[in-house]
Amino acid sequence: MLKWERIAKDFMAVSVGKEYDGEPYYWTTFYYYKGLVIDTGCPHTAEESAKFMKDMNINIEAVLLTHYHEDHCGGAYLFRERFGAEVFASQKSMEILANPPEVPAYRQVVWGQPKPVKAKPLKEVIEFSGLAVKTFETPGHSFDGVSLLIEDYLFIGDLVTNPSPVIIMRDENLAETVNSLKMVLNLSFEKAYGGHGVWRKNDLAKVLENILDLKSNVEALHCMGLSIEQIVEKLFSKVPKKVVQMEVISKGEWSRRNLVKALLEMGQK
Repeated sequence: MLKWERIAKDFMAVSVGKEYDGEPYYWTTFYYYKGLVIDTGCPHTAEESAKFMKDMNINIEAVLLTHYHEDHCGGAYLFRERFGAEVFASQKSMEILANPPEVPAYRQVVWGQPKPVKAKPLKEVIEFSGLAVKTFETPGHSFDGVSLLIEDYLFIGDLVTNPSPVIIMRDENLAETVNSLKMVLNLSFEKAYGGHGVWRKNDLAKVLENILDLKSNVEALHCMGLSIEQIVEKLFSKVPKKVVQMEVISKGEWSRRNLVKALLEMGQK
């Protein structure tokens, strides 16, 4: 399933997701800006995304990936095949993009198994037809995460996915997320465009504040003797049904427990 929005001339947001019962379980957004495709959606929607771009008669000079997760890199191989576009990503992403491991079954159902794609490393500054792209390492959600500043727009992948976190993946590093947010807040940009939202600078500042406030609350409860499970129950008992579903189907790869554990580990470093 695909829906799109024209943000400005030569600037589009394209949201994709595999349809189940009339609606994707998760939408992920990628972007087209002046010949550049930033992220590519998931493997399940690669054909649909490529057909859409062809039908729109869009020139694609390059594909830029913010990180290796399948809902962001899943169409890269096909964009390269169909449009002859070079794929660029963080140097840290090269090996996993070229040799993607088999993802868990639930991720194959929701997003699909990524196919190998050979990428070139992003440089600190790289130009495409006179358009400068500045690359900033922004790990946290993933070890290889980067944000891309193109003119007045910042593309952040999944650096931020929710105004206040409730659930995270097991291997996310919140200390790195905090540092990445502090760094991007020093950049000059109009808006930040992510896979799951568009954010103004003060929105990102609020996200940072929310994480640090949550860290303080979790640490206070832990000092009172509450276990991780008890903290989860106290702070996150009333959550959307989809959060609980994700915990179950992912067998804990995504969970509220991961969030509390990561917040406590921040205070130990």
